[in-house]
Amino acid sequence: MGMLLLVLLFNLVVSFFNARNVGRVWAESKALGGWIRLVVWAGAIQSAIGFTYVYAFVVSYIAVSTGYLPVAMIDVLLSLMYVMIIIPAIGSAIVITIQSWINVAREKSLMNIGVAGWNTFATAYNTYNAVQSFGPALDSVTEGLGGLFSGDGDSDDNAARVILLAAIVLLAGVLTTTVIIRRYEASLPVSEEVRSANRNLEYR
Repeated sequence: MGMLLLVLLFNLVVSFFNARNVGRVWAESKALGGWIRLVVWAGAIQSAIGFTYVYAFVVSYIAVSTGYLPVAMIDVLLSLMYVMIIIPAIGSAIVITIQSWINVAREKSLMNIGVAGWNTFATAYNTYNAVQSFGPALDSVTEGLGGLFSGDGDSDDNAARVILLAAIVLLAGVLTTTVIIRRYEASLPVSEEVRSANRNLEYR
């Protein structure tokens, strides 16, 4: 339990700094467009996914504690969240990894090499896990929500509650990132570093 709390806290911190960094260059990247805009969007997606990941566990705990969902449906809820976020998570991670290697090509510093190496490992590892886990997660969702509109009142209610909670959690993650981006939007002066798309965004 303690380890899970540390992981959730770590995700909250990283997601906040991702959103803050994105906010600082959001307006400028919008004006410049092109690759830098794609990298900034990738950072925003990573932030939203990080917050969503944390909220999913918190909401799951509350749902079980209050009796809103039976324990058996928690795996369905978490699997549904996984299916919803894994593809944008991998796609945005690939964009950020490419940018980190562009940074290395421009400036071969120990920091840039370390960041690029970590991003490459994390992206490859997460992609491998996604290949292995997506099918079972989708099966869990299909089986768990298969009772929807079956005429069984309890199954219908539980399935509908899972879908509702998943939508709320995803929306909360996106809104949290949006609020932070708006808070820090254009808080940095225009920089040559950003103009050359040489901007590091944290990637967990």
